[in-house]
Amino acid sequence: MRLSVHSLARRTRHLALALVGGTLAACASGAPDTGAASEAADSVVAESVADTSALRFVAITAGRQFTCGLDAAGAAWCWGANRFGQLGVGDTLDRFVPTRVVYDTPFTRIVAGETHTCAVDSLAALHCWGDNRDFALADTTVRLRDRPTPLAVREVRQLGLGRNVTCITDATDRPLCWGTDRHGERGDDRLGSAPLAEPKLVGGDLRFDRLTVGRQHACGLTTSGAAWCWGDGGALGDGSLTDRGAPVEVQGNRRFRELAAGESITCGLKVDGSAWCWGVAFDGQLGQGSPPRPNTFLPAPVSGNLQFRQLAPGLHRVCALEVNGHAWCWGSNYNGGLGDGSGQSQSEPVRVAGDLEFTSIAGGDYHTCALDTSGAAWCWGENSDARGGGALGDGTMRSRSVPTRVAPPTE
Repeated sequence: MRLSVHSLARRTRHLALALVGGTLAACASGAPDTGAASEAADSVVAESVADTSALRFVAITAGRQFTCGLDAAGAAWCWGANRFGQLGVGDTLDRFVPTRVVYDTPFTRIVAGETHTCAVDSLAALHCWGDNRDFALADTTVRLRDRPTPLAVREVRQLGLGRNVTCITDATDRPLCWGTDRHGERGDDRLGSAPLAEPKLVGGDLRFDRLTVGRQHACGLTTSGAAWCWGDGGALGDGSLTDRGAPVEVQGNRRFRELAAGESITCGLKVDGSAWCWGVAFDGQLGQGSPPRPNTFLPAPVSGNLQFRQLAPGLHRVCALEVNGHAWCWGSNYNGGLGDGSGQSQSEPVRVAGDLEFTSIAGGDYHTCALDTSGAAWCWGENSDARGGGALGDGTMRSRSVPTRVAPPTE
């Protein structure tokens, strides 16, 4: 149901955005191209020679139909859907190529939520912009409107964003969250309570070295590698479908070095690089082979015996970087989301096309972006929907089934 409604809305959006997009992306590549990408065209895009005028990034992150990156000087650049000001460029117009965030302070980290974005500066202060309907920006003054430029919040160590919820760890590694609490994702044991702008302590005495936030749940890793999750039931690893307003420990006595939360699943990497996933699955995104397992509420290994160093889940899809830098994806191949050029959904990992070597990877709802060894950004998957277009940053609204170079900025 989600995909069919989404697809219908996307077709309608194409008609509306074509008028605006033709002006905004004219400098990049003429009017944005909304036609379906052919396999031949995709292959050319994937194998194109690097553009020396393109930006080089040290970090990349992806949200719902938008992407942001940091360059070596700490400047933030964003592109894609901008309905809520999530690009931080001072307005709410979509961008089809990277556009600099309106802020002079250099950042050291940046994280995208579904429709809001936060970044950390060199003094560990947090700055957020975009959708504030449930106080995800920690700002009580603008709940009924959105903030298209950054707002400083507080000091942080770890940072994670979901759908209208923001979580951090403070200087003592304590987790705190604010924003919505529909499924308990704020973690302050007030499941279903009204949104709050004030950061609330999660889990009492828990301290986390790592923090990840999915669409409606969050998880943290202790120094020993124990995983704890809270929020939307099924993705918490406690063997149940029950929503939790406070952290519960992931069962199975497994220790992880990294966690990554998606829409309704969570995946973790063990010390040996093996990937384990759990949650509610629709299109094989648990990666546990054929026939696709519809769900599992306890950690189960991803097929293929691959060793990964980073995970990047999206909606109904997971991508990951192998230790050698090659990208693999599994789950839904909606609009090319797996990046293998096939268009076929997969219940176990498949290699992303192009033989590119990446250093980091980020998963949006229906698109994925990664940085190659030079810092150039490549993206694949859906490039427009009812909420906006341009998430791939190639100057068009064409979805791509293989990696596509992000275009140089035009402003």
